Amino acid sequence: MKKILVTIFILSALFTNGQIEPGVKYYSDKYGYKEVAKGNYKKELTRVNDSVLSEVFSKTKNNQIIWTKSYLGEQPYGIWKWYDKKGNVESERNYDFVLKYGEYIPEGAVTLESLGIEQRLDKNTEKIQRHIRDRFRYPEIAQANGIQGKVKIQLVIDENGKVNNLRILEKSYLSLDTECFRIMNTLKELEAYEKEGQRIKVYYTLPITFRLQ
Repeated sequence: MKKILVTIFILSALFTNGQIEPGVKYYSDKYGYKEVAKGNYKKELTRVNDSVLSEVFSKTKNNQIIWTKSYLGEQPYGIWKWYDKKGNVESERNYDFVLKYGEYIPEGAVTLESLGIEQRLDKNTEKIQRHIRDRFRYPEIAQANGIQGKVKIQLVIDENGKVNNLRILEKSYLSLDTECFRIMNTLKELEAYEKEGQRIKVYYTLPITFRLQ
């Protein structure tokens, strides 16, 4: 059993459709590897175009739904849901967003370095770390495949402390990028910064490392 090591910033995943054909398929394992005639794990596959399948992967037990997860090709999408024993939604994971890549620095935004602030000592660093730890879910398929990597992201903290302009600067596997974006997309507010008594926008970058040990 692999142990998940969470260092400063951590996450990960890999999903592969290969040459799977559309239709309904059943599996005996939670990774969707071992196809069987009938099982607790089910994939409902629909072809979106010549190269992409959409997939709804679900688990049932004693005719009761346990969870549902959706993919578009290799990328998680939509709202993933987990259900309690009464069939009510117990928790959700939101992948309903569009990934954004490439650097974008809004006019007037400055870096921590230009303010003379060391990132590891910055007032918001601990808050960001806690946010990631509290929402971190290492995708099971990534653990099964031993997938590791690092994604570098950017965000901007505006004059009111609002977090926006989330983007991926250095990408990894698509699923790693997606999981990073999901977690950081729920970070809405941090402490604002000041320079010479005036509130300012700050451009913030950080690496998110996915590591199995």
